[in-house]
Amino acid sequence: MQKYNIVIYGLTETALVCANSAHKTYPDKNIALIFPDSSKNFVLMLADSLAQNSNHQISVLHKNTISKEGNNLLLDDNEIISFDKLVIATGSSPIKPSIEGIDKEGVHLIDKDFQNINRIKKLAMKSDNIVVFGGGYIGVELSDELLREGKPVTVIERSNRLLPSSFDSEISLSAQRIIESQGGRVILNNKVKEVIGNDKIEAVRLRDGETINCDFLMISSGSRPNVEIAEKLKIVFDYDRGILIDDYFRTSNKDIFAIGDCAAKFEFFRGDLCGFLIQSLKLQEAELVGSNLFSVIYNRGKLSSYLTYQKRLLGKIKNQEKEHEKSHLSMRSLQS
Repeated sequence: MQKYNIVIYGLTETALVCANSAHKTYPDKNIALIFPDSSKNFVLMLADSLAQNSNHQISVLHKNTISKEGNNLLLDDNEIISFDKLVIATGSSPIKPSIEGIDKEGVHLIDKDFQNINRIKKLAMKSDNIVVFGGGYIGVELSDELLREGKPVTVIERSNRLLPSSFDSEISLSAQRIIESQGGRVILNNKVKEVIGNDKIEAVRLRDGETINCDFLMISSGSRPNVEIAEKLKIVFDYDRGILIDDYFRTSNKDIFAIGDCAAKFEFFRGDLCGFLIQSLKLQEAELVGSNLFSVIYNRGKLSSYLTYQKRLLGKIKNQEKEHEKSHLSMRSLQS
């Protein structure tokens, strides 16, 4: 049985940042990066490079986790490895809506992966008629970029306005006007019910019965946290919001952490779990947790930006205290 001080599970950018941070903070501890997925070539290359430059302290294992007994993981090749600390960084996956014929060629699910979005955009540039199902931020931004390149685009949104979860109605109306001013069509209060065609998409049929000819369909229906591993490890999670964590990113098992899109986020203003994934914080979380696995060295908590500011503020206060102390000592010297 191989023992690792730190095991990080997931093939994501977040997992790599966490591994790098942990290695810099704890250079004497051995780390295993475990992931079953080998399709993300760029992340794989980064993982291999990180391992090669770690002085043999980081290992990359292309395996799946089957179950856990204590601090031992059973992998899919029947190998058992043990860990002191385990970090889950499995990310999220695009939501696949229930649409008849969705698996036809020319239908693409949009996730938050930058490389994947660019790849799909390049494919769309070769198409004649494009439909974007989902009028959220990513869907609207992609539509705008394609329209600026002269491509015909129809945007379909289930809500009564674009950007329903991002902005107010005034901004939503402005976004719609921008799309339409470039020749795009916006359809609200509707959804794609069926993809028409033999093996390849030829048209889509909407809920109200309208048929729109197209040879390319992009579906941007949001993302769902990848929490399948949490069920195997028997830790508390929510299918829609992610793995539940405390202020130190620890799960219901205090030796297991969760970071990034797979971890449930706490909404500061509402005092409840978020119904959305906070993309901008995940790398800060990864760096923070990687440096705090065995002891709290830096700041803590899920609002890392806020806490970083708080740390700087405390630093300023301490400096002011030191200056005050120096001034007080000088006064005492003069008096004596």
